[in-house]
Amino acid sequence: MKTKNPNIDARAASKGPIADKGSGAAAGIASRRIPVAIAVALTLLSGVVHGYLDGRWSRPIDLRAQGDQLAELPERMGDWVLTESTPLDEGAAKMLRCYGSQVRLYHNEKNNAMVTVAVLFGPRGPIAVHTPEVCYSSAGTKQVGQTRVEKITTSQEEHRMWSAQFAQRAEADASLDVWYGWSDGGAFAASKYPRVWMTESLYKIQVAGPVGNESQRPCRDFLEAFLPSVERVIQ
Repeated sequence: MKTKNPNIDARAASKGPIADKGSGAAAGIASRRIPVAIAVALTLLSGVVHGYLDGRWSRPIDLRAQGDQLAELPERMGDWVLTESTPLDEGAAKMLRCYGSQVRLYHNEKNNAMVTVAVLFGPRGPIAVHTPEVCYSSAGTKQVGQTRVEKITTSQEEHRMWSAQFAQRAEADASLDVWYGWSDGGAFAASKYPRVWMTESLYKIQVAGPVGNESQRPCRDFLEAFLPSVERVIQ
């Protein structure tokens, strides 16, 4: 019968704790790496999401050429005649990063009403976030009443627009009527969250004019004449 070598048992016993200690250290390092990896992944994901919402991850198509088509909008629609066309304000152009824009003043030869219209095409993020409620309220005016949805139907589309009315700070009655909405190439919509639309680029239309009355609202009358031409230009 062989006698067990006590030295072998001693070496085996001494190696056990060392191996366990090494395994524990490796596991600790791995466990610390997991939160770091998750943090990096979330940071990258948030950058991608923000870039998508901001419209920076655009397809390689000629967006400038598409924006240039806005210049084809007519100078006359029924009683409405173009009297002035101006470039988009330099500060607004830089902020909105438009691929194309038209800012025009139209006059109604029948009732002498005048409206200003801006048609913009650009990346979804900047085009979506600037609304009249914010812009006009910071320019010495105040909103009167609530923003509401208006419907305009053409032979091709059923458009929905936001409308809001504004007054000078010292006045109680509204004197300015503003209609606006967004489109991805189809009907314009009064959207609460256009920035999350599943599209890379947006059109925006905004019309401002006198309030008028229920039987004659210049902004509505202008859009009824103007939108059929817009439908033929946007994609």
